Amino acid sequence: MSIWPPSLVTELAERRAVIFIGAGISKAAKSEMPSWPKLLTDMSAHITTKKDKKLTDKLIKNGRLLDAAELISSLVLPADRRSILENQFKIKPEPISEIYSDILSLDQKICITTNYDQFIEKNFEHFSGTGVSHQVRLYTYKKILSDIRSPSRILIKLHGCISDPPDIVLDKRSYFKAKSENPGIYETIKALCTLNTVLFLGYSMNDPDIQLILEDINAVSSTEHRHFALVPKFEHPSLREANSQTYNINFIEYANGRHDLVPKYINELRSSVESTRASYGTRI
Repeated sequence: MSIWPPSLVTELAERRAVIFIGAGISKAAKSEMPSWPKLLTDMSAHITTKKDKKLTDKLIKNGRLLDAAELISSLVLPADRRSILENQFKIKPEPISEIYSDILSLDQKICITTNYDQFIEKNFEHFSGTGVSHQVRLYTYKKILSDIRSPSRILIKLHGCISDPPDIVLDKRSYFKAKSENPGIYETIKALCTLNTVLFLGYSMNDPDIQLILEDINAVSSTEHRHFALVPKFEHPSLREANSQTYNINFIEYANGRHDLVPKYINELRSSVESTRASYGTRI
């Protein structure tokens, strides 16, 4: 029995969805990729005062990752932060993984990612067989509406890219700075995610990334048509229900710690979407 709701399969088959891709997809492609806590822990090693480092490590341990990131941004030299980011995310050659082939085959016009690495675009190029399959746009890009109204497929890198380390969004302050200096692209994304079904892949509800995103795209009016997220199983059904009601999301859960199941589930989704499209004949 498929874990994927038919309503989501239909939205994807008819190309009415926006796909958000998180760090869990990079980790599925290359297991050594750092989690958010691991990245912050590596950065905190460059804090020179014992008191500040102890506080930062405590914040990371307690899951206060955005607060830890704020401290790191103020206490670690920019050159050291850049060096760590490049060591962690500037991977050459980029790993080729079938999980990206499955996401590409969902064939949605817009994919959005908070990942710094270049795995998505390089894999999309590889599996499309056409060189450039998606136009890659950073959050600093000023003409996103022209792309949305064009036939091009688009990959929006909401937190920047390792190809341009100074503009990487690392903490809450830099996230809101990016929003205030580039309101057009964020307002456009908010509109897209209000008018379309959103599928989150590779996120956990504990990730600061998804918390910030959901605060922004939470619909201003109620609707029966929810967004969807493939996530690790919640500790208790009441937590799932609270998040579901707050953010208007249907959660598709898998066993905690079984991140190895994610590629299998996304492959199953691809098969369901392709089968649904095939059943439409020439209509799609």
